[in-house]
Amino acid sequence: MRYLQFALRNNELISINDVPSGLGCGCVCPECGATLVAKKGSQRMHHFSHYQADDCEKGIETALHLLGKQIIERTKRLFVPSIPSFEKSVGKITEYDEAVEEKRIDGIIKPDVQLRARMDLWGAGRVVNVEIKVSHAVDEAKKFKLLELGIPTIEIDLSDFGTDYTEEKIEQLILSGEKTKWVYSPRAKQYFIGEWLCDIRVSKLRYGKHYWVDFCPLNGLETVYGRWWSELPCYSCGCNDAPKPIKEIKCLGKLKGIDISGIERIERVERERGFLKSVDLVVNGEKIHRDFDIPPKKENDIIYD
Repeated sequence: MRYLQFALRNNELISINDVPSGLGCGCVCPECGATLVAKKGSQRMHHFSHYQADDCEKGIETALHLLGKQIIERTKRLFVPSIPSFEKSVGKITEYDEAVEEKRIDGIIKPDVQLRARMDLWGAGRVVNVEIKVSHAVDEAKKFKLLELGIPTIEIDLSDFGTDYTEEKIEQLILSGEKTKWVYSPRAKQYFIGEWLCDIRVSKLRYGKHYWVDFCPLNGLETVYGRWWSELPCYSCGCNDAPKPIKEIKCLGKLKGIDISGIERIERVERERGFLKSVDLVVNGEKIHRDFDIPPKKENDIIYD
């Protein structure tokens, strides 16, 4: 059983521990705005309940989301992880000067919190958008817009919390970095584009020492069995993230010939059975459309239906 632990009173989030029992709590549901009653008996965990009505489904998630935002706005600090493929450090707790309430940017981007720091010695201020995940992660359209606008964005995942959470526990998680990751950083632009547009492929051991992928999107070799193998072992072709022979790779072979560092906008992505089928991109000011072949369906590839 999940219980609502936080509610709104005078538009401020407040804990069940800080209000009197009954309707005297003066609280409303963070999600639907209905009147709440504070239940603080001896049989169950203290909690809020809707007065003379069924509890709404999303009250707990909304309260948790608001609590995460409230903590970041109050403390103005969080754990910032290292930028993938760019920094060798593990990240650090970073303090900011200002926390700005969410506002819509270019119609799609509406961060939960935007943190800002004053100008540094080189005249470059630090700004990072923070997204709080409780039920929904940042979607693909929003990621593509972050690329276009060049906005550094971090996501903090609070979805594992049930009802046994306090402000102190949430703050500890935010500062630990255990559930924090980059959604996008302009400093690792090529890495994130690769993550979004790659095919996850399963490579197979050939000749007892190297891994190849069947139906390579580059210059494959037709075998007597009618299957296509890549000409080079996957780890040495330069179109994937594998620094050494591994069985699962992130293949970017379909983007061969496209200047990934020059991609300014991802306008459309179509996939079939997990494979990249077509894309519309803006690269160095030029619109590019590409269609790709899809490998036939097989039983032993993890991304097939």
